[in-house]
Amino acid sequence: MSITLARIAAGLRPDQAARWGLEPSLAAEGWHTSDHMCYPYGLHLAVVQVDTETGQVVVEKLLVAYDVGRAINPMLVEGQIVGGAAQGLGGALLEEFRYDDAGQPLCATFMDYLLPTRAEMPSVDVLVTEDAPSPRNPLGVKGAGEGGTTAMGAAIAAAVDAALGVALGVVELPVRPEAALRLVKAAGRGCASEPGGA
Repeated sequence: MSITLARIAAGLRPDQAARWGLEPSLAAEGWHTSDHMCYPYGLHLAVVQVDTETGQVVVEKLLVAYDVGRAINPMLVEGQIVGGAAQGLGGALLEEFRYDDAGQPLCATFMDYLLPTRAEMPSVDVLVTEDAPSPRNPLGVKGAGEGGTTAMGAAIAAAVDAALGVALGVVELPVRPEAALRLVKAAGRGCASEPGGA
């Protein structure tokens, strides 16, 4: 004789368990530990426009593709990646923590330390694949949240270089307008929009 777990669970609901003189409850617990991280892998692609008069860099489009092993909740994974892309864009173009000569922070409020808003965020295309499940855990899952952040700075820097036709022009982040203007002058180029990736 056999009985399904669903049938047992139904019999232990609060409204049913009392009929049988049982405590309502059904619980299971298990543990898994791993001594090594389960890294995802993927790519970033950015399309930017550089204003040759102001040095302003505008990100027009982003693509982030990651293999997460197994996406238990695909919508949540995509949301994590888009949020990570916003964080990466902030680090690539806006966020800079500066100090004066005495070591005092110069960016003590959000008036000085800029975060990306909806106005700075372009559309983000996300491709989540499950082609290589991790062998390090029973579900085959890997990290997802950091996937949007990790290579965004490199992708935006490469896109700026491509838009201006310079090799290894961007050497530090964030890409400030004055740095972009130096590259514009060095390249002798007009306003351009090009993809770059990492």
